Amino acid sequence: MKTLMSERGQIVIPKKIRETIHLNKGDELEIEVRGETIVLRPLRRFKAKKWQDYAGIGEGIVAAHLKDKKKEKADEDAYS
Repeated sequence: MKTLMSERGQIVIPKKIRETIHLNKGDELEIEVRGETIVLRPLRRFKAKKWQDYAGIGEGIVAAHLKDKKKEKADEDAYS
């Protein structure tokens, strides 16, 4: 596959390649030079979500744990 470089040094990665390796607008690429070859490698990083996206996760677990602890404490107090 071929592509042309613009006057500003920009290239277009063909759509078929972008789709094959799941590249999207804004993805970061690492550039490596190996002799006369240029290697582009996508930098795959976990995209952190806003903390609000995680709000509420685990509430059921915490509530169940607290309920168990309260019951244990009540049982201990009843036998003391």
